[in-house]
Amino acid sequence: MIVLSDSSYEVVREALRRWGNVRLTEGGWLARCPAHDDRQGSLLVLAAGDGRVELDCLGAGCDPQDVAAALRIGAQYVVVPPPAFEDGPGWIWPGYLPSVGLTLIDGEDGVNTLTVALDVAARASAGSVLPDGQHPPTGRGVVVLTAPHTTADVRRLLSASGADAGRTEVIEVLGGRGGQRGLRLPADVAQVEGLLRGRGVELLVVDVMLVCPYRVPAERALRALGEVSERLGMAVLAVREASKRAGWLASRRAQEAAELGSAAAVHMAVNGPESSMALVPVACESWRVMGGLKFRQAGRDRPVVWNSRFSRGTDRAIESADLCRRRPASTGAYRFLEELLAEGPVPARDVTAAAADVGLAPRTVQRARTQLGVVATKTAQGWVLSLPPQHVGR
Repeated sequence: MIVLSDSSYEVVREALRRWGNVRLTEGGWLARCPAHDDRQGSLLVLAAGDGRVELDCLGAGCDPQDVAAALRIGAQYVVVPPPAFEDGPGWIWPGYLPSVGLTLIDGEDGVNTLTVALDVAARASAGSVLPDGQHPPTGRGVVVLTAPHTTADVRRLLSASGADAGRTEVIEVLGGRGGQRGLRLPADVAQVEGLLRGRGVELLVVDVMLVCPYRVPAERALRALGEVSERLGMAVLAVREASKRAGWLASRRAQEAAELGSAAAVHMAVNGPESSMALVPVACESWRVMGGLKFRQAGRDRPVVWNSRFSRGTDRAIESADLCRRRPASTGAYRFLEELLAEGPVPARDVTAAAADVGLAPRTVQRARTQLGVVATKTAQGWVLSLPPQHVGR
């Protein structure tokens, strides 16, 4: 029996009280919906056990994830129904990770993309709550390919993320002993397939650079992983944190992977606002692109902690991806514009003059304006520049 006064619901109750008009009802509470102008209190909040709730906006049908984000409660407190697709594949994580096919996560500098993938894999193996609040019906068999120097860390991360040890296996494929070399793709695709066949693998996690030789394009390894996935009828979650092409950032790698079509889904792991990070879907094979999810990489007890939805869309995330890796002048111009426009609109001519005073070239400032999304508005006194709405008040 669910007890509404249980302390595990205190986070949710406190979030509802901030919006007022909270009333007890059968199985939960009625409260104001923060995602729309709700004066009647049309948000039905049903207790689902273990401190988690279902959010049902009776007034405007607001998306539960939008409501949770407005309430500022994390995904771990919300039961999210699987998205309704007219057609599509089976799922490990509905909307994000299909049960057959290659899913790629391209990571920015500073984001440990493998840790994110291992957190998802651990949840899948244990049948526990997925990062966006969905709850899988059962656990999955997971295999992670590693090198000898990473095996211990991978085992620790899986354990800390709550993986089911009985459904999770870690296999070393690099740095063979006794004079034997490790497995490489695409040359050793038959051996990799033989290694996995008969193990009951439903989800394979692999770092692309681990199995891709130095002089072989990563795209060939990705294509081989996609083919293995299709032949064995399993999901492959691949991560990539570096590029073999000089100057290629995570956003460009992800966009190229989406264009090549070897991956069923492509995501980016990016640095978000206010020191957060985010998993942002970029493209998918045959279903609508889902929203991004914010997370932070925490300590040893829980390597990844998921928060709420990522408010920036895919295009905005791509524009700002890897900002800190750009030339120092461009980054400096970005910060200069943020500070100059923080108090409100400024005439464009004053911005140009102030930039020249600190030694910033016009082209550098223009590039930073594009990255930041500065809004230009024509007034009776001339053009004025202002920060985009998502930056106002930050």
